[in-house]
Amino acid sequence: MAENYTSWKSAGGNNADHIGGNGYEFSYTDENGEKKSIQVDYGSLFSNKEETGYDCFIPTMPNCDDILITHGHADHIGGIPHLLNMKREELAAKRENGENLTIHCTAFAEKMIKNNLTGSGIPKDEFPEFDIIEPGKPFEVNGFKVEPFAVSHSIPDAVGFVIESPDGTRVMTTGDFKTAEVPLGKGWDDEKVGAIASKGIDYLFIDSTSSVQQGETIGEAQVKDGLKEILKNSQGGPVISGVISSSCHRLHTIATALAEEALEKAEKEGPDAEPKPRTMILDGASVIAARRALNACGYKLEDMIKEETGVDIQIVTSNTKKALELPPEERFYVCTGTQGEEASLLKIAEDRNKNVSLEEMRSWSDGDMPIYVYDLQSCIPGSEEKHQALEEKFKEQGCITYFPSRYKPNKYTVHASGHAGAGDVARICKVVSENSPRPTMVVPIHGDPGQRRNVMKIAQENGLNACIVPNMAEMKMPKDGRPVWQDGRKTEEWIGVNDANNDFRRPYFRYDKILMNVETQERKKIGYYKYPSASKKLAYDHNQIAAAKIIAKSHLR
Repeated sequence: MAENYTSWKSAGGNNADHIGGNGYEFSYTDENGEKKSIQVDYGSLFSNKEETGYDCFIPTMPNCDDILITHGHADHIGGIPHLLNMKREELAAKRENGENLTIHCTAFAEKMIKNNLTGSGIPKDEFPEFDIIEPGKPFEVNGFKVEPFAVSHSIPDAVGFVIESPDGTRVMTTGDFKTAEVPLGKGWDDEKVGAIASKGIDYLFIDSTSSVQQGETIGEAQVKDGLKEILKNSQGGPVISGVISSSCHRLHTIATALAEEALEKAEKEGPDAEPKPRTMILDGASVIAARRALNACGYKLEDMIKEETGVDIQIVTSNTKKALELPPEERFYVCTGTQGEEASLLKIAEDRNKNVSLEEMRSWSDGDMPIYVYDLQSCIPGSEEKHQALEEKFKEQGCITYFPSRYKPNKYTVHASGHAGAGDVARICKVVSENSPRPTMVVPIHGDPGQRRNVMKIAQENGLNACIVPNMAEMKMPKDGRPVWQDGRKTEEWIGVNDANNDFRRPYFRYDKILMNVETQERKKIGYYKYPSASKKLAYDHNQIAAAKIIAKSHLR
């Protein structure tokens, strides 16, 4: 008989040099060679379609019907609709037998996933089952005991997991995390993480994305102060801001800054002055969907801000009469498309946004009104050119812009990372070291070699063991002893996602099996998946229709 063992492997970018495409598998193999697995996350990896021919890449498909979700960002949930497409026939047969793919996630992540499924054309009768989980409430799935714990991130209700396999090996995985206080939901708590660690942690998988940054990552309180500064310097004109829609803490921060700045202004004007905050105007389908998810989970921003500041704020969408009737200097737009992708901000800059028009705003003042554009997100590595080009387009339109840099000091603090700095990494290592009765092995994931090496160094400085797993290697995790893995590979396996319609409103996805060289990033198609998207391929060319609409609009002016 073979030995039993617990193992871990990355299904995508967790221990390779990518940001996104997160997905990894924990497995238990018994003495008879039978294997049980659970998957943590199944996300998408950003791609420039003009360069690669693909809208995004996703990891290889899970070998199980249970997926644990750490939080609702696309790089952790974006692969789920494609998984349902590729396994449509298999999942249909399972549903007939009373089985289904099951997603274990918090209530907020459930709302974000369902939004994603609907937007990807998945029929509701093909949705997976959802098991709503809460921090501190253990559950069992496929032979594993699982206990979620709250972490801070840039989205509400993010969690990490402690997973105990059938042989008693206990693994803690942080997901994306930091330790700063968060304005929505539960966040990091040293005491609670210490309590769960006191039950014993054999392996600790740590997010390494920002680990080379000194100190602990800042929280939204500092961003709020930065936003109040730009509001004070943006008098007399409308403000257009860019956000990542699923980073919902930023929506709360913007609303708070608007209320507090108005309150401070009223106090200067005199005891009888009433605070009159700008109206927060949402533009972009995904940010509107995120707000609906917040409301559904009890995070209604208007009520929260009233309770916290005593100020009434208004939040409307850009296609309402209310938005267009407001004097421009009372408008604060919150838009999608921070990286220059085909979304709200780019459409505004190119005069293609039907709800937000620079020309309309200037018409209120014979063209003399200043228009301020602030991107509240620094560029994501790999999108530097598009990020810079977006700012240049607004400058060419005469706007006053501020786009924060990821690589040098900034005038305003308008962005806070959701990822752990070196101080946060040291903090979790210290909590686990002081509380776990078992020797703990730290495994850095989610980062490039330098970031992972820094996590290893911090772990060792805090009295923990640490190792770096080679790219795409499967690691066996003995309960007593050092981990073992086979040699890593220079090639990764991905699934290339191509929307043949080029229309996010009615996509038609096809899927290719891709081998990617880690060193050269060269890609090779080695096959395809038989079953395409649930939605239908359209018989006309959306690019031609879009171009015709732009030409028609220009002739109408």
